[in-house]
Amino acid sequence: MIFGLIAALCFGLSDFMVTQATRKVQTLPALLGIQFIASLLLGGYILTQSPHMDQNLMVWTAIAGISVVNFVGTLLLYRAFEKGTLSIVSPIGSGFAVVTAVLAFVGGERLPFNSIIGVILLIIGVLTVTRSSKNVGQQVTLSGIPEAIIASICIGFYFWAIGYITPHLGVTLPVLVTRIIQFFCAFILLRVKKIQLPRIGLSTGLILVVAALLDTGALLAFNMGQTVDYTTSTTALTSLYSVVTILMAGWILKEKLTKSQLTGIGIILLGVIIVSI
Repeated sequence: MIFGLIAALCFGLSDFMVTQATRKVQTLPALLGIQFIASLLLGGYILTQSPHMDQNLMVWTAIAGISVVNFVGTLLLYRAFEKGTLSIVSPIGSGFAVVTAVLAFVGGERLPFNSIIGVILLIIGVLTVTRSSKNVGQQVTLSGIPEAIIASICIGFYFWAIGYITPHLGVTLPVLVTRIIQFFCAFILLRVKKIQLPRIGLSTGLILVVAALLDTGALLAFNMGQTVDYTTSTTALTSLYSVVTILMAGWILKEKLTKSQLTGIGIILLGVIIVSI
């Protein structure tokens, strides 16, 4: 439980920092910078620990594949943060807990009732947020919602699959591999799109460093948690990060939401909490 809560706090603060970064240097440069910094810091630490290197090629192929899926989810989530209303897209993104719960149930974890209720509440919450946004005519609140929904599916799949990888590679090595692969994916995409890297000032650089530390810490805490508890429970607790993000968005970004939007967000969070019971 404690690892899930630590991951939630780190992810919540990280998402807020990522939002600041993407709105300063755009999505891909921010993603590239965060993955690069995280790879250097975590790689340096792992080299001092003499990690166990599994020789099974299937394990390495699997971590590479799910890392690409996670890259797609992370890219879309960053894009949602860049152009969407953080207080709305963050809880939608946190719906990855329900995706993980469904996959875990299919894989043998028997938490069907909680999973079904969580899925229903998530769908109702997303529909409530989307419909209320259309009714009040605020186009900005609709921005980022499709990206956040797809991101939750990709990230939910990653968190479910990583549970099968950690017994072979340990807690830290899968996180490093994920970071390195996501760095190269972002680099290749930048080259394909011919996007020039912007100049990074001191303040933006510090934001990227803090985001990288928080995001990496969250992944490590999650991996530790799912080694001692159900993947579903750890993921659900982790996904409560959106509460932290919403509080930060309201306090610092001064985001204002309608009652209907707040209701939809509340339903989404309730669905996530129910999955964790």
